[in-house]
Amino acid sequence: MEISAKFSSSEFPTNCNHDRYGLMKTGSFYLYSGPGRVSIARTAPRRVAAGFRIYRALAPGKWLFDTAYMDYAAYRERYFGEILGPLDAQKVWDDLHALADGHEPVLLCHEHLLKPDDWCHRRMVAEWFEQALGVAVPEMVTVSKEKSSAQLDMLADNLK
Repeated sequence: MEISAKFSSSEFPTNCNHDRYGLMKTGSFYLYSGPGRVSIARTAPRRVAAGFRIYRALAPGKWLFDTAYMDYAAYRERYFGEILGPLDAQKVWDDLHALADGHEPVLLCHEHLLKPDDWCHRRMVAEWFEQALGVAVPEMVTVSKEKSSAQLDMLADNLK
């Protein structure tokens, strides 16, 4: 399975500081196993390849499993207020890039985000960075090797 971003660098907003800071993405433990992995989950799933780093400051509180926070609005309010509110976005951005050890950071949690109504805290972190720093943090998406290979062949044919 090959991974790519939903947005190309040319699609970043004009106020984006990605050239100054480098890029960052979000994704699922189950869909990305490459370099730059940083867990922002409370725990890592079993049988996930070793080598990821952990940034606990972005992990949800123990209330994560409380049924009162299964509601998006309630969860979002508490996560932004309790977890993101006390943090300095620039410091967190810099910390995550340092943890990624020269690679693009990919912030990981458990959720798959397969349906339009699916949500998770990693996308809230992305939104926070976008609001605070003017940087776009896209979600990783999977592209099958067969499809991307066929697309490359088609592109090569069009260039002839």
